[in-house]
Amino acid sequence: MRYVVIMPAYNEELMLPRALDSIAAQSLLPQRLLVVNDGSTDRTAEVVKAYAQRYPWIGLVHNDKKEARAAGAKVVRAFNLGYQALLVHDYDFLVKLDADLELPADYFAQIAAMFAADPKLGIAGGTIVIERNGEWVYEHFSDEDHVKGAYKSYRRACFEAIGGLKPSIGWDTADELLARYHGWTIKVDTSLKVRHYRELGAETGSIKIRVKVGQGMYRLRYGFLITLISAIKAGYLNKPYILTGLGVMWGWLKSWLNRDAFMVSEAEGRFIRGFRWARMRGKLMC
Repeated sequence: MRYVVIMPAYNEELMLPRALDSIAAQSLLPQRLLVVNDGSTDRTAEVVKAYAQRYPWIGLVHNDKKEARAAGAKVVRAFNLGYQALLVHDYDFLVKLDADLELPADYFAQIAAMFAADPKLGIAGGTIVIERNGEWVYEHFSDEDHVKGAYKSYRRACFEAIGGLKPSIGWDTADELLARYHGWTIKVDTSLKVRHYRELGAETGSIKIRVKVGQGMYRLRYGFLITLISAIKAGYLNKPYILTGLGVMWGWLKSWLNRDAFMVSEAEGRFIRGFRWARMRGKLMC
């Protein structure tokens, strides 16, 4: 199977070489890798140009628009800029990849095998690990069967069915829910360990990220009760305890007060709430 990769990058001159080396070492190379230099003020562009001289399938796209750094919308806009610049049409799956990762050498060969084995598989990925006390352990920020936004692989037909990525906080939950709405499945291969070199929330802070999560839940039409249950879970499992849960609820209430625009239709919202309730019941019965 053939694939293309789009990598938004903002001030990633230190992280990029490791990420690009891990892609160049893949047993199944991409048709194209576009790094979107998202307004960097460091040597990100120079790093990419140096790699592009060695690997003709690497390209550089510049996003010179001045925008505040923000979780969600800005990274999706950078991704979409790369998507529009692809100029490659003969591919089977599309990858959104962060610049602070390191992939095992067989990562994309395994992802391709997953797509080939299941024609209804829409979104696939490995599992995320971070180094703590000299060991690489699962970076707990969401359910383990959720493909993290840092490394999403989309079957082309699924990506087109969901209308691409939503430029909003919560985009990496919206894509999976909308994929399920359209009849696609999601799969995480926990044997594929993706190494993450920057703690989730390091740029904006854990509480601020949780506020954004709450805003995403509002925009996905989760409703108050589902958000409340999710907030209690977040406050119980994630440091700083309780405050993370309060952050989720404040984010939802903030969006409710502002009457933020929804990301999904009413019909999609009903499906999403039904899916979330079914998952919660399933977990209680386990």
